[in-house]
Parts: sequence; structure tokens; C-alpha cells
Amino acid sequence: MRIYSFIIMSTAAFAGLAQTAPPDSVKTQELNEVVVVAQMQQTSATSSTFIPNKKQKSSAQNAVDLLQQLAIPQITINLVDNAVTTLSGQNVSIYINYLPASSQEIEGLLTSDVRRVEYLDFPTDPRFNGNEHVVNFIMQRYEYGGYTKLTLNENFLVGLSNRASVYSKFAYKRMMYDLYAGTSNHDNKHVGTSYIGKYTLQDKEGVAQEITRSEIFDNAHFKYNQYPVTFRAVYDSDKIQVSNTVGFTFDQSPLAETNGSLSFSPGASANSSYTSYTRNEPYTTRRVSWQGSYYFILPHKFHLNINPSANYSHTNYDYTYRSSLPDDDVIENISKENAWQVRGTATLYKILSQKQKVFLKASGGSTHNDVSYYGSTPYDNDFSDTYAGATVGYNFSNRPWNVNADVALQWERNQINSTSVSEFYPVVNVSAAFSPSNRHSLRAFFHLGANYPGASEKTPNILQVNELMYQTGNPDLKLSRQVNFNLQYNWMPCNNFSAAFYAQYFGEYNLYVPVYSPYQGGHALLKSFISDGKYQRTTLGMSFNYKLLNNKLQLAAQPSIILYRLTGYYDLSKYPFAFNASATYYLNNFYFQASYQTPGRTIQGNHAAYYKDRDFYQLLAGWSKWGWNIRLTAMSLFRSDWLGATQTIDTPLYSETKLQGGNYYHRRLNMSVTYTFNYGKKVQRGNEVGEQSGASSAIMK
Repeated sequence: MRIYSFIIMSTAAFAGLAQTAPPDSVKTQELNEVVVVAQMQQTSATSSTFIPNKKQKSSAQNAVDLLQQLAIPQITINLVDNAVTTLSGQNVSIYINYLPASSQEIEGLLTSDVRRVEYLDFPTDPRFNGNEHVVNFIMQRYEYGGYTKLTLNENFLVGLSNRASVYSKFAYKRMMYDLYAGTSNHDNKHVGTSYIGKYTLQDKEGVAQEITRSEIFDNAHFKYNQYPVTFRAVYDSDKIQVSNTVGFTFDQSPLAETNGSLSFSPGASANSSYTSYTRNEPYTTRRVSWQGSYYFILPHKFHLNINPSANYSHTNYDYTYRSSLPDDDVIENISKENAWQVRGTATLYKILSQKQKVFLKASGGSTHNDVSYYGSTPYDNDFSDTYAGATVGYNFSNRPWNVNADVALQWERNQINSTSVSEFYPVVNVSAAFSPSNRHSLRAFFHLGANYPGASEKTPNILQVNELMYQTGNPDLKLSRQVNFNLQYNWMPCNNFSAAFYAQYFGEYNLYVPVYSPYQGGHALLKSFISDGKYQRTTLGMSFNYKLLNNKLQLAAQPSIILYRLTGYYDLSKYPFAFNASATYYLNNFYFQASYQTPGRTIQGNHAAYYKDRDFYQLLAGWSKWGWNIRLTAMSLFRSDWLGATQTIDTPLYSETKLQGGNYYHRRLNMSVTYTFNYGKKVQRGNEVGEQSGASSAIMK
């Protein structure tokens, strides 16, 4: 009873206390909506990373197209040939999941599976094989299954010009297999070159006389066919990545004919100063190639990467020139070439600590060209280029800093028949980057290297080009030294804006340039090469992109100014301004883009020529859904002529204006379609296999 009474009394007291207690001092308040925005782009001391959104991935048809959609500020993409370079013009190597990608692999990439895109300057990862500038696509990984992708690209208003490809990918557990087949066919009548040359020759009395030879092409017929087939197998695990690629390519131009008018002022012939000419340059090439990539993560924090390759090609090239001048012989240079090339690199990478790494790299290779000339000037030559090198490198990296330095000693031997010349030279790379946050980074790099002349520039053969010109090489050419310094600041304050500001200096010293000397008693000229020149290029510019309307509209621009200077045997200076711009708009499953780039104006160092092409503009509209991506592009719609570029050279004995005709800058329409379908379960996509390249040719053209 007492217990019950206590419980009742306690309950009553607690209730009374609860009724008299003061209210809680913390008031309830409705919270505002919290929106978390993913960071789609960032920069650091080691790389810059970009995550494409759904609109960009669905609108892009291939890897380069996705780079154009992203408008990455550190790179530029030429609208005419889709070449990817740094802002100052250096080559950018493209990788997919840390494996090198060919041009056909780039075309076959499935953009919907791209997780992120990385841009790296002088990366230390051994899988990048020492490439200085890299774009790496990181793809989504899958368990097993496969897919097939079809691509069709057709140009209109310029004659037959199409490309088509099909490839399939299949993966099971750690193995992936790629099979690629493509075709490229062209048939048009506007590809040709006109030459206006001024020759200083001697007349019959030995008096110097200037003769202007004008070779103006009126008609042309050019056919080109290419059929690559490639197979690749990849094994990919946590500690091993092994890839083997074999390929065959049939490359043929059965007809490359131009004909037109030929005139001399004053008349080079006693009977005629006006006539006609015909030139034909057909060729056929067959290439077989193999490329391997072997990457291992070893005990004790060692990494090993080995990249061997080998290829063989056979080329038949015919050059025929004839004019209607009286008693003028047909110039016929028929050549056959067998080319072998073997190359390889091995990089051993050691992680010393969380901040320090070192690597050792060995490289070597040999290219052998067996070239036989028949016809007007028969020759039989063997060319051999062999190189070997050793590199030691060091990397220091912490949160704000990344510093790389490597020094290499390179040996090269160039042999023509029984005559050979060899040389040792150093290669130095130093780069440093500072990034106080993921919105800012400052990068600088210095490169000291060399450039070795090719086999065709060193051939001792003398071949006739036309009635007044012969050409040969110079077996005594030496390598030229190269210096490159670049400074760049990257700024990414938010997802909607990014920019880069840069300055670059490139210098090449003791470079080889063409020279012209009297030949056949002064009645003709002989073109050869000497090492006498200094080439300098300084570039200043910026790049930015800005997204508006909830990422539906993207604007991008890249203005720059370039200062060219060539001294020595030649004296040339040019200061062109360049500007690229684009605007892209996304509307549900549709996308639209307008792009423009100013004419390219360059001084080509080893050619000692001033090169100028045309401006280029295009409008495109596309639709993408259900695995389809259909696009129509209109290019240079208001340009009716076929002139592509102009190139000029000026020397004491010879000056020339070369007018290059073609389809690139003429108005045209392009229809491109891609379709992808899956079978089985999704697999890792991207890194598709494509056409493999062969050894460089030594045939003098």
C-alpha cells in the first residue's frame, strides 16, 4: 500500500513540475534547402582534371570531339584536321586508361563511359612512357560483356570523301579483346599545286638571266583508299597491365594526276615559251605492325614499364612528269622501298617516399630503309638510323609543389650505304608546378634536346624535278639543338569558368635549311641542304571557357600572338595574330555549335618558307539518343574557290610561290553518324583499337 501511495504521489509531483517548467530556450526553425554542387574541374601541381557532364558526353562522337565540348583551356584543337596540341603548339599524346591511343581508337571511343579527363605536363607515371604532354581518358570499368560501334562520315560538295569503321569489344573478367576494321575512300578533282618559280641561270653566253617558270594546274584527279584492320588483346589486373596489338593497313593512291599550263618568261625554249604539263604520283603501301605494352607493379615499391614495337612496310611510288616542250624528255622516277623499324623503351620507377620518386629509362631502336630508284635516274641506296639512350629522373611532390628533372644521354648513328656518322648529345627536361589550391596552378618547364635530319634529307641521289630543277640530300648534315621554355598559369575559380595564360619560347640552332646552287653549267639549279640557321618562336596568349544558362551555353576563345625569327642563311621575321572561338548550345537531345579560327601564318624553320592558309568557320547541329548520334556540319559555306594555302621562299638564285589547292577550305557539308549497341553485360569501354602506323619513308619526293 505504501508503495502504491509513493508511486501515485511521485507521478503527481512530476506532472505538476512538468506543467510549471519554463519552455525550452531553443526555438524550432525550418532549415533552408542545402544544394551540394559537384566540382567538375580542378587543377593541382600534378594535373588538371575535368569531369564531362551528360550533355557533353552525349553530344560528342569521339574522343577529340569530347575535348572540343569540354574546351579544356590547356589545349587547342585545329578545326581543319582535329590535331590536338598545347596552346603553344607542342604535340599532345592521347591515352585511354593509361594505354596509348591511335587515331582510329580516338574515333572509336564511347564518350558515354568517360568518367573524367586528365591533362598532364611531364607526367612521372611510367605508363606514359616519357611523353611530355598527355591527355588521359579514364573510362568506366565493367565486369564482362561487349559492344559494337559503327561510324560513318561523308563529305558533300567536294567529290567522294568518306570514312567508315566498325569495331567490337569483348571482355571477360581481366581480359579484353578489340577487333577494328575501317575504310577511307576519296575521289576528287581539286587537289593540286601550282608553282611560280624565279630561276637565276646563265644563258649561252654565260650571262646571268632570271627566268620565271609558271606551272599552273588547271585540272586534277586524285584517288585515295585506305583499309586498316587491327586486333588487340589486353590483360588488366591490380598489379599487371599487358597489351599486344597487331595490325595490317593497305594504303593506296592509284591516281594522283595534275595537268595544266606551263610558261617561261622569257622563253626557255627557242621554239616555245608556253606549253602544258602532266604530273602523276601514284603509290601503294602495305604495312604490318606489332606493338606491346607491359606494366608491372613489383615488390619494394618498384614499377616497371616496357614498350616494344616493330613494323614493316613496302611502298611502290612512281613520279612521272612530262611537258609538251619540243625535244623534252619524260622525267620518270620509279621507286620501291622496304622499311623495317624496331623500337623499345624500358622504365624502372622507384617510390622512395610519399614525396620522392626516381626512375631509370633505357630506349633504343633502328630504322632501315632499302630504296631503289628506276627510270630517269636509277639508284639503289640503303639507309639505316640507329639510336640508344639512357635517362635518369627525379620527382618531388607534396601538396602545393611538383618538381621533375631528368637528364638523358642520347646516341644516334645515321648510315647511307657504307658511309656513316654518329653523335652523342644530351637531353634535359626540368619542370616545376605550384598549386596553392585546386583553383590555381602555375607551371614552368624547360627542355633541351636535338633534331636529327631524316633519311630523305641526307640521300646522295640526284633526282630531276622539272626542266630547270634537280634535288639531292646532304649526307653530312648534323643534328640541330633545340631549347624550349614555357610558363603557364591556370585558373579555375568555379565550374562555370576556367582560363589559362601562357608564354613560350622555342629556339632551334644550327638547323638544316634548303639551298640552291648552279647545276649543269649554270643552265639548271640543284636543291640541297646545309646546316646554317637559327629559328626562334615566341608565343604569348590566353585561353578561356565560360558556361551560361545552367550549362546550356558554353563560350570558348583562344587569342594569341606569335613572334617568328629566322636568321643565318635566311632572314625572315613575322608577327601573326591568331584567334580561335566557339559557342555551343544544348537543347534537350539536340546540340548546336559555331566555331571560327583565323588563318594560320607560320615560318617553317627547316623549309625556310612562309606558310599561310585560310580562315575556317563551321556551323553544326546534331541529335543524340538511344545509341545514335547524327550530325550535320556546314563548313566555309561562302567560299567557292579551292585554294588551301600559300607558301613562299626567297633565295639569291631561286624564289618560289607555291599555291596548294584542296578540299579543306572549300565549302562543304558533312554528315556523320555513329551507332552503338551493347550485348551481354556492360564492359569497360574506350581504349578501342585502331590503325597502326609504320616506319617513316626515305623516298625523296
